[in-house]
Amino acid sequence: MPPGSALFAGSSRPPAPLLAQPWEGGVTGWIVVFGALLAELVAGLVTNRMPMAIAAPALVVPVVVAAGFAVVQWWQVRSSKGDPVSWWHLGGVAGALFTWIVYPTVPDRLAQAGNAKQACFVLHGSATPDCLHRATQAMTSHALVWWLTGAVILGAALLTRRSRIAPWAAIPAALGGCLLAYHFLELLVLYYQPGG
Repeated sequence: MPPGSALFAGSSRPPAPLLAQPWEGGVTGWIVVFGALLAELVAGLVTNRMPMAIAAPALVVPVVVAAGFAVVQWWQVRSSKGDPVSWWHLGGVAGALFTWIVYPTVPDRLAQAGNAKQACFVLHGSATPDCLHRATQAMTSHALVWWLTGAVILGAALLTRRSRIAPWAAIPAALGGCLLAYHFLELLVLYYQPGG
């Protein structure tokens, strides 16, 4: 055995997985988060008046991709016993909560409508069974997506200690959730526009 080889024999530990390495994991995280945020902004603009079958996947896929990276990073850091992430990353969750609460999710025309019946009177002039059905569906879907977005933000906060990507990915998730919640009501407004 050559001299000094015993010194290196015990230190041949395999390298940490890609997302568990501080630099590589951080760079990947920023690419994923900015990519998801850009994709949400573009999808929000492009799918503004498109059917839900097109808008929903366009708004959900970037969030799913970012969430997937966040979970993989959490798993890799946990399994490789990597260093915990700094708590300052919770700033991403704070930004997501701010977006979730402040971003408008109700079109101006429905701002004063608190239920389906009021929405029908605002949009249609009367509460016909068809209008009530459509308005109830749109308002229920809006509320469900908005609350699910809050749950995704909470989930990202819970992953923060082992994933740098998770808290920052909560921002595009909040934006995507708000855009999708808005879209349900926007389609209702568009349906009852003259010529709609």
